[in-house]
Amino acid sequence: MSNETTAARPIADGVHWLGGCLPANAQGQEVHYHVSAYLVVGAEAAILVDTGDPAHLPTVIGQLDAVLGNRSLDYVFPTHPEIPHAGNLPWLLDRYPSALVVGDVRDYSLHFPEHEGRFRPMVAGECIDLGGREFRFLPAFIRDLENTLWGYDGGAGMLFVSDGFSYIHDVPAPDGDDEPVHLPGQCRLLSGEMPAPPTVEQAAYGTGRALYWTKFVDVSDAFRRIDETLDAFPTRLIGPAHGNVIDDVDGMLRTSLAAHRKVYEGKPLYSE
Repeated sequence: MSNETTAARPIADGVHWLGGCLPANAQGQEVHYHVSAYLVVGAEAAILVDTGDPAHLPTVIGQLDAVLGNRSLDYVFPTHPEIPHAGNLPWLLDRYPSALVVGDVRDYSLHFPEHEGRFRPMVAGECIDLGGREFRFLPAFIRDLENTLWGYDGGAGMLFVSDGFSYIHDVPAPDGDDEPVHLPGQCRLLSGEMPAPPTVEQAAYGTGRALYWTKFVDVSDAFRRIDETLDAFPTRLIGPAHGNVIDDVDGMLRTSLAAHRKVYEGKPLYSE
């Protein structure tokens, strides 16, 4: 893995972009896709949003060490119990014995009974005081599992959306893959730093394949609720688990809504 993805990127005051990318081959061309995690550091506590892929465990630990220094990690928030989001959880809990797992943790004691007692259930609307900033748990308006939650950091005005707002860029997609891919060299770029913003077709391709239910659900109401959430919690950045960090929030919302409508209406996506 290149230095581009091994180093954490500070993207706002107290927020660092962690994790790495997995390579794939698309019609003879190397492409990457993100498995991102985010560290939010307050004056008194730090929370890790998602854990990264197990393939990136040494990278994630190195990134945490570089950012935290002598501080401990206080909270781990897996947005939902899938490998890209919770796969490194047991190793992180061993490394940080005082850290608590927060979020919708209804099933975690079944997977990790040795850590029972370290799971703190949180529901949408509840907050954690990190010291000088609050981290708020929000409903996941676009999700693939029932127990998905989103998060919001009031200090940076950043929304963490798990599998929401995925999109591919104008590069070949790997056969049979539904991840939002990008080219080497673009792994730590904000969406506004990419050569061009994602198109509706690129967003629809990732949406229709990764979130199959969107073929059958009109998401207009979900986007209305997203707009209401953004009115209540001003957002400058959106951090998806898969895809570049979004700094054009209004533009991406318009693109994503149009993409969901395209999928729902059954309009052709990219040819496969």
